[in-house]
Amino acid sequence: MELDLSEISEPFRGMLASLTEVATRDEIELTQIPSPKGIAPESFAISAEIRHQTESDHGVSRLVFCRDPQIPEGWNSEFRIIGYAKSPIELEMAKDEYLSQLPWEWLRDSLSQNGASFAHEAGTTTTVVSTGHGSLITQPQHAELEIRASWAPVGFDLKPHLQGWIELLALISGLPPRDSKVVRLG
Repeated sequence: MELDLSEISEPFRGMLASLTEVATRDEIELTQIPSPKGIAPESFAISAEIRHQTESDHGVSRLVFCRDPQIPEGWNSEFRIIGYAKSPIELEMAKDEYLSQLPWEWLRDSLSQNGASFAHEAGTTTTVVSTGHGSLITQPQHAELEIRASWAPVGFDLKPHLQGWIELLALISGLPPRDSKVVRLG
């Protein structure tokens, strides 16, 4: 992935430069997008689209790397990473109350397993079941899983944070494991 870091200060640019080295999965396409305004004096945003076997069945995500030397309340650091991801899930999974806990654990595990050091994490997970009405009555009931998270990176290497986020996206999207030793059941 090529990055345009022209609007980023030198110290922050150095931290973001390692993101170009991140290898993603064939099913996940990363793209630099405009950063949200007003979130921090400096920010850099990446969009990820998760492609499943069918064209209409995909997930979406945004990950924003932020820097504010004033250390806003709640950040506990000059740097903050803010993520949002949404993916379709099987309807039966959405009805399982334990599912609401899994994405948060997957996030923490994915970051840790990729070597990302982090602190002061915060976020929410949401499961949505949609039912069509009126002219959409023929639309089958469907479900989505959503996670909103933020954390303070510890250290200056942001690459493991993006790698961990990609792994989380694979998990919530139901993609098969990368490890050839792991076999998907079902």
